[in-house]
Amino acid sequence: MDKFEATGRTDTRREFLRLAGRFGGSAAALAWLAAPTGAVLFSAAEAFAQSEAEKKQKADHVMLTGITEAPGRWPNGPLTTEQSNLTGVVEWKKNIEAATDGKVYVDLQYGGVLGNQVDMPRKLQQATLQAAHGSTQNAAASASVWNVIDFPYHVGPIENFWRLTFSREWNDIFRAKSEQQGLIATAFFPQIRWVQLRRGLDREVRRPEDMDGLKIRVTGSKLEQVAFDILPANPTPVNWGETYNALKEGAVDGLHVAPGPVADVNISEVIGQLVNTEFMYNSDAMFISTRWFRQLPEAVQEGILEGAYQTQVFQHDVYEPYLRDQWGIRPDSPKDTIWGKLEPEFVFLTEDERNAWREYLSFERNKDLLDPLVEQFGREEYEATRRIAQESGPVEMQRWWRS
Repeated sequence: MDKFEATGRTDTRREFLRLAGRFGGSAAALAWLAAPTGAVLFSAAEAFAQSEAEKKQKADHVMLTGITEAPGRWPNGPLTTEQSNLTGVVEWKKNIEAATDGKVYVDLQYGGVLGNQVDMPRKLQQATLQAAHGSTQNAAASASVWNVIDFPYHVGPIENFWRLTFSREWNDIFRAKSEQQGLIATAFFPQIRWVQLRRGLDREVRRPEDMDGLKIRVTGSKLEQVAFDILPANPTPVNWGETYNALKEGAVDGLHVAPGPVADVNISEVIGQLVNTEFMYNSDAMFISTRWFRQLPEAVQEGILEGAYQTQVFQHDVYEPYLRDQWGIRPDSPKDTIWGKLEPEFVFLTEDERNAWREYLSFERNKDLLDPLVEQFGREEYEATRRIAQESGPVEMQRWWRS
């Protein structure tokens, strides 16, 4: 049941379509998320949609932004209504509009109407689209530097990833390379990938050797495919939309994705074991077209980056509460979380066990395979990422583009 159906009105979809026809799909979708339930829903939604339409009309610049997913995946979520990889998207819109004093209107278009996560980065490069949400692995098909963060255990724990996002040096070396390749990366939500195995599997996985013979669904990521070639598993390409049935029927034994997205699309129903190997990220980001951005007045550019910074701080601050208290993938997570209700087996590796994975996938052990890829995707970016990520001390949240 969706939010409109929950009101008990029989004309809900007709009213929603009327709003979309009058004010546009983006304004109607946001109104749907913002409106209260009950008898005042439609008047509130219409007022919100009207406000969005007026903001768009007054803006000097419209940033058309493509999103493949639909909004409001978890309408009863205790902390957020959005699926995990969309964390911060609405805040990104609000923050950029506020930081530019309304000179930029961010037009969020949900549901893949502007293309998929491989197509949209190409459109950004051509400046036929201004912005898009997507994974760094999909962005790597257009901006190859994003492969660099996928080398196994190259970034390390989540604190290391946050250190990269707020780093001026990483901005000047790594983000600058992405910008040269046509994509300006603004705000990240970096979930770490786990090995997740189907229900009914006849073993517990704690060490690389336990993967022997298992068929693991892999993405188009070159580094993920190489990692599972190194491990004693069988990497098996399967389309995301076919993964649920492949696991249920035993065509594959597992997949390597962050637990949040797996739950967001209900693949969690057929998962019996989650192993926190954590050697690669499932990072989503908001990307902006370099060509479009560079044509904007300097003050507008600064406002967009300021809005991105505020969003990045928000994503940093909600990260642990969201994953612990809504998705439920921490040892101290409540039982009534998304994953907690399904009661799979969580395998939290000991330090010795994790070291076994680090050693098995290490650059030194697999130099013949990995070194040519470092050269291909950017040695300077590879070395800078490792050095900055592993710096000591707390993460300093600073505006990465400023001196």
